[in-house]
Amino acid sequence: MKIVNLSKLNKILKPYTATLVGGVFDLFNAEYLRYLRECSKVGRPLVVIVQADKTARIRSGYNRPIMNERQRAEIIAALEFVDFVLILAKPSDYEKYLKIIKPRNYIYPKGIMKHRRYTARLITDKFPNIKIFFLDNKLHRYNADFLAQQILARRDYTKIKNSIIRQLYYVADNSKAVIGKISALIVLNNKIIAKSDNIESKNMHAECIVVNKAKSQGVDLRKAKLYILIPPCKHCAEFILKNNINKIYYLHPYGNDDGIKFLNKNGIKVKKIKFKHKRYDK
Repeated sequence: MKIVNLSKLNKILKPYTATLVGGVFDLFNAEYLRYLRECSKVGRPLVVIVQADKTARIRSGYNRPIMNERQRAEIIAALEFVDFVLILAKPSDYEKYLKIIKPRNYIYPKGIMKHRRYTARLITDKFPNIKIFFLDNKLHRYNADFLAQQILARRDYTKIKNSIIRQLYYVADNSKAVIGKISALIVLNNKIIAKSDNIESKNMHAECIVVNKAKSQGVDLRKAKLYILIPPCKHCAEFILKNNINKIYYLHPYGNDDGIKFLNKNGIKVKKIKFKHKRYDK
């Protein structure tokens, strides 16, 4: 059986021999097939991490994934050039997997490269024996998002009473970003001053874009609040600190919390928004 847990894989693999790649892989199609085939050419054995349903839901948007984590894992395990498949239980916490698997190669799809390269540097600093590869993102752009939009209903925003949460979801749901439909808001005196999603053409994450928008309006960021769909990455946390924002709130946990830890270390508290999970947050 190719679908294995982390402890079993640790016993099978020799350190610094495998190639590791991860993704959602919802609505599996020919472009995903080509992408993973290219990954296998970087090196074997090829280990594919499939993001769990709760992570895919945040990353890909409302009513996703269409195929559950087990179904997605089984499809990928059926590929002859894939050697092992893991289901990623904790949202986007690849660091834990890198420590245990110790791959020789770690593959990123090309995306917002400023952040991709920054994260790659953090990885190579901690794991100098791991080589980072960036594969062309066009390989897996056979638009699963387009197919999903034809199939799925939109979120019912009328059920979301909290205006901040409603706007975070609305901006994220309507994002045109291929990877990472994430939103951010700047609020001053209980009024939304600026909002943004991840915009690839700007090569920045949503929280950095929205901060720049507020700055251009002359907003005193020391008095403002920053709301984000998920916690900031460390790169964005450094940007937030630089711009004197000291009130940060996020809606969904995600990742290894490097950004939160960095801000906390510098005396800035990052808080999770408390709300009741209803149908709109499936």
